[in-house]
Amino acid sequence: MRFLVVAVVIAVIAACGLWFGRLLFDSQWTLTLHQLLENTGVENPPVTDPRDITATACGADVDCVEAYATQEAAYYRFGSRGAAERFAATVEDGFRSNYIVMDFAGATSASTAEQLWAMQHLAGTWQDYEGTFPDR
Repeated sequence: MRFLVVAVVIAVIAACGLWFGRLLFDSQWTLTLHQLLENTGVENPPVTDPRDITATACGADVDCVEAYATQEAAYYRFGSRGAAERFAATVEDGFRSNYIVMDFAGATSASTAEQLWAMQHLAGTWQDYEGTFPDR
């Protein structure tokens, strides 16, 4: 019985340590699409008409934790960088930055310049993006 209690205590401490470490060293996983798209506070917002579509977009087919539709793209946020990377590989016309994937399929009401601004806003959120943007 004592061994079981010690094992549970060690497991809880390890889980808390992992969570705290992730928060300290990879705080990007806490950024929600709501924060990114609806609370920009900028004069020239990067997206038009953001709508939460999590209930219909995330599920068995797409293992995302949050999804939004905008005129510029559909945004999907994942619980891990690996999941975002795997989903981005299935998107024909898209862009990924960390945990978030943008899918431009069907976003025909926005110009490529507006979509570029949306990509730049996402990539610049953490000031760590070093890649290029898709030539659309």
